Amino acid sequence: MILAAGVLLSAAASAQTLSLKVPESVPEAAREVLVQRFTQMLQGSGVAVGEDGETLFIEATVTDRMETPGSAKETALNIDIRAYIVRGEETLVENTWQVKGVGADEADAWLRAAKMILPKSKAAQAFMEEVKSKL
Repeated sequence: MILAAGVLLSAAASAQTLSLKVPESVPEAAREVLVQRFTQMLQGSGVAVGEDGETLFIEATVTDRMETPGSAKETALNIDIRAYIVRGEETLVENTWQVKGVGADEADAWLRAAKMILPKSKAAQAFMEEVKSKL
């Protein structure tokens, strides 16, 4: 009976594990911040991050790019950051954050945009509730 309970608990734990996947097209520093922020979201909701279980895909698309005028030019990026989980052919859950980053260059703007994803925001908490209900 104890062995059966242990098996059930380990199966439940693996069902609550997600791996994160961010494309290489996202600059490295921004990719690290996105992994950190989504890991904080998941762990704060009781979902483990590891190699087992489903995959949380995080995509980022630049929707607008601007250069600020003047001698100290900066790059401004509007970026849609989409997080989603797919099982088979079905998208179980998804959310898109529209963020903006302004920096000395494009990599800096990406980094500042990634930092706009706040793990304790209402949008993040609502997303995590949906994630937990679908796992």
